[in-house]
This record gives sequence, structure tokens and C-alpha cells, in this order.
Amino acid sequence: MKKTFASLIVSALVLSSAPHFAAADDLSEQKAKNEQQQQDNAKKQKNLESSVNQEGQKISKTQQEVNRLDEALNEKIFAVETKDRQIKATEREIVQLGKEIDKYKAKLKRQEKLLGDRLRVMQENDGNSIKWEEVIFGAKNVGDLVSRVMAGKSISKQDDKMITDYQNTQKKLANAQQKVKDKKAQLVVEKQELKRQQAELESQLKTRNKRLKELRKKKEKFETQLMDAKEVQQILIAQEKAIAAEKAAREREARIEKERQAQAAREAKARAEAEAAQAAAQKEAEQQAAKDAAAQQAAQEKASQATKSSGSTKQSIPKASTPATPAPPAPATPKPAPSSGGLFIHPTVGAVTQGYGSAGGENGYTFHNGIDFGGPVGTPIVAAATGTVITASSSGPYGNHIMIAHQLNGKTYTTLYAHMSALNAHAGQRVSQGQQIGLRGSTGNSTGPHLHFEIHVGGYSYSATGPANSVNPMTMF
Repeated sequence: MKKTFASLIVSALVLSSAPHFAAADDLSEQKAKNEQQQQDNAKKQKNLESSVNQEGQKISKTQQEVNRLDEALNEKIFAVETKDRQIKATEREIVQLGKEIDKYKAKLKRQEKLLGDRLRVMQENDGNSIKWEEVIFGAKNVGDLVSRVMAGKSISKQDDKMITDYQNTQKKLANAQQKVKDKKAQLVVEKQELKRQQAELESQLKTRNKRLKELRKKKEKFETQLMDAKEVQQILIAQEKAIAAEKAAREREARIEKERQAQAAREAKARAEAEAAQAAAQKEAEQQAAKDAAAQQAAQEKASQATKSSGSTKQSIPKASTPATPAPPAPATPKPAPSSGGLFIHPTVGAVTQGYGSAGGENGYTFHNGIDFGGPVGTPIVAAATGTVITASSSGPYGNHIMIAHQLNGKTYTTLYAHMSALNAHAGQRVSQGQQIGLRGSTGNSTGPHLHFEIHVGGYSYSATGPANSVNPMTMF
């Protein structure tokens, strides 16, 4: 079980002065102690609320600073995203210019091939597209001459256009190559600027996270303390009710048991009287049967003598039947003897992953007030003894937890079941030993699935440095 340092401070602050209840049998004495604890806790809670309010003003200033940092971060994030988009656009332009350069190069190759043939012809014609002397002197007539001149001009014009297109392609290729060069240089600058902005963003994020961590730490410290103080006050009130209810339930059960025993004694007495009466009647019947048998025997002997003396015919006289002896009543079934084990049973299955006693202090406490049962989430958890639920809560470092008040052998005990994944009981409910009250989990300040289980003599009292009124559960099973 892991508790926050703040929780431990407030638990020690609120509860370290004395246990909520001593292991006393007198409910009025327990009630007086509980009322005193409530008064002390109420004063400390009031002082704590004042401290929280003062600290809240400091927290508000820190929150405003965090808000300003968030605004600056949003602007920086937007600038970084904009620069990143610009870089990606430049990269796309470079890719597109590369495609255009490849296109211009391919076009130049085709134009150079065509120009190569025409340039050789022009070289042969002294730099002209055609030999005009052949055009002029080869004409048959004026019409043919005009046709030849027009055709020559068309060829010359086509050659000029071919050369101009070639020159334009060269210019476009050069321009594209220069643009690529410029864009690459621009890309280098933009990436350097992006890197600088990202560094600034990272620095601002670290500053903001540091301040936010401080803010959360302050809030957690004081809000947890206040919550714990309020929860303790609620537990004190609920604990008084639960212990009174449990004591009343035990007294009611004792009365019922006493009445049951008295009824059993009356029934046993009635059975004994009935058995004695039955035995007396049976004895009387046996005595009467013996007398009747003796009388009958005497009569038979007298009749026999009379028959012999008179010589009359022998007559058969039926023998008297002996009455059947009634069967004795069946003995009552004996009740099983009560268990000679401990007051409590194991609340769940699983190995003990941390025992009761001294702890290293790395988790904020130097004494572990209970034992931890490790195992899978969802494993059933049962009440270690019959009792009344004080609280079934989902707040604080214990996470989902239940406290139960017990009255055993005239003493008050409190059991605690912490870090559950589900609660199957509610405050004020009376539960029987072995009844399921929840499921194992890892809620609250827990590093893994386990049940943290405590037994206190009297009411619940926590100390981070000693046992307070807790006892080692392993000695109570």
C-alpha cells in the first residue's frame, strides 16, 4: 500500500494524538473519546481550511502564470506549424522544379538533334538556310522563282523559330535550375529557423511543465489534506454509529441465543419428563403384564388338575401373548462444537506481498500497519469477521475501501480493506464472516493489484511511524 506524503502528514496531524477508541468495553467511554476526537479534528480542519485558502491565493497566481505560458506556447506552436508547412511547400516546389528541369533537358536533346541537321546544312550554305543562287538560277520562270523564294523564306523562318525555341528552352532550364538552387538555400534557412523555434518551444514547454507540476503539487497537497480531514471527520461520526449498531446487534444476538438456549432447555426438560412418564407407564404395563401372566398360569394349572381328576377331554387353552416392548426414543442430534481458531479469517486468497511492521520509508511511511495480499484483479474479498460497515468509500489514498466495526468477546475491533476494484457492501450494512464485500484491485495509491488489510483494536487510528492501535493480522487468524 502506497500513501502520498501529504496524506500521511494529515493522517498523522489529525489522528496521532490518540487512538479514536481504546480497546474498552464500555460504549459510553468510547463515545466520549470519539466526541473529543471529533472536536479536535474539527478545530484542526478549520485551521487547515484557513491555510488552504491562503495557499489558494498563491496557487491562483501560479495558475495565471501557467495560463500566460500556455498562450505563448500556443503562438509558438502555431509559428512552428506554419514554418513546417512552408518547408514542406518549398520541398514540393523543389520536386516540381526537378520534374520541369528533366522535361527541359529532354526537350533540349530533341531540339539539339533537329538543329544539328539544320546547322550542318546552314554551314554548307555559308550560314544560310538555303542556297539562294540555286533558287534564283534554277527557276524555270518567274512564277517558279516566286515559289522558290517563298519556300526558301518559309524554311529560313522555320530555322529561325527552331533556334529561338532552343534558346528559350535553355533559358527556362537555367531559370529552373536557379530556382532550385534558391529554393534549396531557402530551405536550409527555413529549417534552421524551424530548429530555433522548436528549441524555444521545448524550453517554454519545460518551463510551463515545471510550473504546472508545482501548481498540481500544491493543489494536491492542500486539497488532499482538506479532503482527508473531512473524510476523517465523517469516519469518526460513522464509526460511532457503526460500533453502537454492532454492539446492539451483538446484544440482540445474545438475547436471541439466550432465548434459544432457554427454549432448548425447556424442550429438553419436556422431553425428559415425557421420557420419564413413558418409562413409568412402560414399567407399570410390564408389571401388570407379569401379574396377568402369573394369574393365567395359575388358572391353567388349576384347570389341568381339574381335568385329570374328572377324566374329561383335554381342552387347549390359548396362551396369553406377551405385550411388545416399545422402542426407546431416538437421541437428539448433537450440534457441532464451536471452532477453536482465531477471531478472524483471511479476507482473500493470495500470497502476502508485504508484511506487518517496519518499512523502509520510501513510500512516505516507516511502519506498515497491515498486510498486503497480492493476486489478480477481481479476486473476491470477504469480511474477516461479522460486523457493521462503518464506511464504503472511493476516495483518498486507499482508493475503494471498506471499514467494518466488530464486537468480539466483548471488545471492539475495526478492520480495513483497501485498493479494491469494486465495493459490494455499503455503510451501515451488517455483514457476516465470509460474506463477499468487494473485489481485489489497484485503486488509490497502489503500485499493483493487492488487498491492503488492517486490524485495529478499538476504532481506526493511523500512524506513519508506529502501529498506533493496529495489530498484526497474522496473529488474529
